[in-house]
Amino acid sequence: MHCTRKHDYNDAMLNNEAAKTTPFEIKVIYSKRKTIELRFLDADLLQIKAPNRTSKQKLADVLLQKADWIAKTRRTLAERWQTPQMKQGEQILLLGSWHSLKILSTPNAKPQISETGVITIGKSLAEAGASALVPLYRQLTRQWTEHYAQLYAQRWQLAHQGIRITSASTRWGSCGPKNTLNFSWRLAMAPLISIEYLVVHELAHIKHRDHSKAFWQFLKQMMPHFEEGQSWLKQNGNKLPKIKP
Repeated sequence: MHCTRKHDYNDAMLNNEAAKTTPFEIKVIYSKRKTIELRFLDADLLQIKAPNRTSKQKLADVLLQKADWIAKTRRTLAERWQTPQMKQGEQILLLGSWHSLKILSTPNAKPQISETGVITIGKSLAEAGASALVPLYRQLTRQWTEHYAQLYAQRWQLAHQGIRITSASTRWGSCGPKNTLNFSWRLAMAPLISIEYLVVHELAHIKHRDHSKAFWQFLKQMMPHFEEGQSWLKQNGNKLPKIKP
């Protein structure tokens, strides 16, 4: 059963200052589950998954309890950079800076970046939407993660078992139990200093599996200026354009 309605401040969040912002839509999905889950699909659409027969008052109580989280999450989502519209001259985020998009008459020309920094793509592919850029993001993520992995692995004698490019949307990278390095293709939106930091971070996990003091000390030895790359990811990670692979 689905129920969709517009949020009303005379309802659950009345007089809650943290949540008083523009109204948003709420979609409630009832099913055979035991808990209530809240998830924003975008800044103006909150999805609630609730057990069958959950009362409106119970949902109102949950919204009131989560008011601060709701307000904070909406602000974060509202700051997100817009998904590229794939039109002539559109600005595309790549390696930490914005590049103009040029749509070619050649229908299926694959996305690539020119020597002048212009991103080109064929007309037919562009019509498919921003997901057509994913192969370019994957290519650059692999190119630069392999570059830095080879550089630091040799220097610090850290043997990894290869690199895998993933579609992860909630984490930048990881080091698997068998020392496989995993990186999200979204990392190609970040500047090179941040890509370098992520690679070094995951390589450091080969020696230190946790985030202990020893881990951060070792990371500092490997890359003394790692905070610069880390900072960009912390400040802009939640702003990245939403692009579905």
